[in-house]
Amino acid sequence: MAASFSDERSPLLRPGVQRIGRRTRLLVSGLALLLLFAGGAACVAIVLRLLRPGAASTITPLILSEEYDAIVIGGGPAGSVVAKLLSDDPWRRVLLIEAGNASQTQLGGKEAIPSSLNTKKLTPFDVPFYWTNVANTPSLHWAYPDVNVAKALGGCGIHNAMLYVRALPSDLERWKMKNWTNRGFVRTSPPAMELDVSKEFVDACVELGIPLTADFNAPDGRYGVGYYHFNTRDGVRESAAKAFLGPILDSKTGESTRKNFRLMLDTTVTKIGIDDDSVAEGVEVRYGNGTEQLIRLAKHGEVIVTAGAINTPKILMLSGLGNKDTLKKAGLPLKKHLPRVGMNLQDHPVVGMVFEYNAPRSVDLKADLDSYFKATNASSFGLFGSAGISAGAFLIPPGATKPEIQLTLFPRKSEPHMSNSAGLDHMTEVVVTIALLHPLARNRVVLIHNEDDSVDDNDIDDHLIPRVVSEVPETKPEHLRQGDVWKISWAIGVVREIAAKLREKNVIGREISPGADIASSKDLDNWVFDNVFRNSHWVGSASMAATENEGVVDNHLRVFGIQSLRVADASVIPFIPNGNVHSTVVMVANRAAQILREDEAEYRPTN
Repeated sequence: MAASFSDERSPLLRPGVQRIGRRTRLLVSGLALLLLFAGGAACVAIVLRLLRPGAASTITPLILSEEYDAIVIGGGPAGSVVAKLLSDDPWRRVLLIEAGNASQTQLGGKEAIPSSLNTKKLTPFDVPFYWTNVANTPSLHWAYPDVNVAKALGGCGIHNAMLYVRALPSDLERWKMKNWTNRGFVRTSPPAMELDVSKEFVDACVELGIPLTADFNAPDGRYGVGYYHFNTRDGVRESAAKAFLGPILDSKTGESTRKNFRLMLDTTVTKIGIDDDSVAEGVEVRYGNGTEQLIRLAKHGEVIVTAGAINTPKILMLSGLGNKDTLKKAGLPLKKHLPRVGMNLQDHPVVGMVFEYNAPRSVDLKADLDSYFKATNASSFGLFGSAGISAGAFLIPPGATKPEIQLTLFPRKSEPHMSNSAGLDHMTEVVVTIALLHPLARNRVVLIHNEDDSVDDNDIDDHLIPRVVSEVPETKPEHLRQGDVWKISWAIGVVREIAAKLREKNVIGREISPGADIASSKDLDNWVFDNVFRNSHWVGSASMAATENEGVVDNHLRVFGIQSLRVADASVIPFIPNGNVHSTVVMVANRAAQILREDEAEYRPTN
């Protein structure tokens, strides 16, 4: 039976509509900073007009009479894929709920970069080079301590570095899941430009005996040095949201062009409703104006949580699903004791080595941006059509059989965990990041009470917010275990050999960090422990497993002990993949949609 919705749309369904309050001011101010970077004070004036009284529509509470066959929580990469694929079946009524607002132009984003040349009305989310700035804008993230979690349609896919690195087949074999594949679903491109220092880096690696690889994603192509592929298309960020949701949204209004698909922005899920028979019956939400509502599932419907490895366990715990002692401590009622909710959280811990650049130069960003808007083909998009990076390497440490170290060269200090992006217009330092791909360390997500006195009750779904801590209680977050440190220390030695080759060619100067005085094994290990930082590649906090004592979902992504509830995002990945995780998350979401269709075959409508 085909779905039908009322043609009357609440303002709550329109992207970008928010009441003018503390959070909206932060959002607009953050984008204003981005636009100031792009084009000066005139750009800011357009955004700041939104702050005038009466600029936003008055929002009336929305009363939903419809029920949905699929409610997808979270409009990041996974949610975008799941929602689109499920709505391909015209009989299925699909609702996608996102706490943030519209981002890229094709997703209804309205904050176009002010320029008469910007005929496509591209936003900062669209322009690949702006990724560091977006990643450093607090108003585009959840206000959580110590973690960087995107809050906008597209999720982390609108602020990551766009590197496309597939999971290795051996990664999927560890999951012990049948019929899973590492094939790609999002358009990729080779680097838009290769700066001289990138080519010199690759050449130096080859001189040291590191093999040159043409494609890190090719069979047997992971080990070696080469150039990354990126999730870009025609000089624009090709996020999963843009690739999957873009074709089914009206870019002018941001509204769905499908009668059976609805998108709610600026809407936070506060709880999954679970009845006394342990069946998910819907979700409780809070709209941007503070109104709360219950949205119900139809018969045989499913709630699919795709809120990411930090927010997914948060939502599960707020819904009464988690370790009974943890929930009791947080003052939350228990629906189902699931001891592994929030556990097994993994990341790729990383350190950054910094070197002087021997040929420092300034970049005319205004001129480069104008050239970008004038570009007609991939060879002319220039700096703004790139992530500002292109080269990297995957290394096999002694005793290993597969790469366990990933190097990435940043020709400018633009790694967002290391820099606030203030110096993107000049190149004075070169950064090489060293990421550990298969760490022993495990963390967990717990809920803590938000003690921020400025919290607005209407803007925060609850005073309980997630925090990352060690799996071992009462200890600091485990970025690294002792058994991992030597691998990074070994990689520092390799980078120093590469740097020596670059120094011979007068490409770089002295080592700024860790510095030549950090030389002994003990000093290196101590430096690694003191300087390691998070990479925001979170996975595993609601992992797939055979039993509820080992994980949170089964191999069909169903939450143990709860009917009509699944998880389909990075949190289900039991072991972190070998490289950047975005492509693996897209794969998980694609497979989730296939699984759900297979499982529902017995009651799927035939007409």
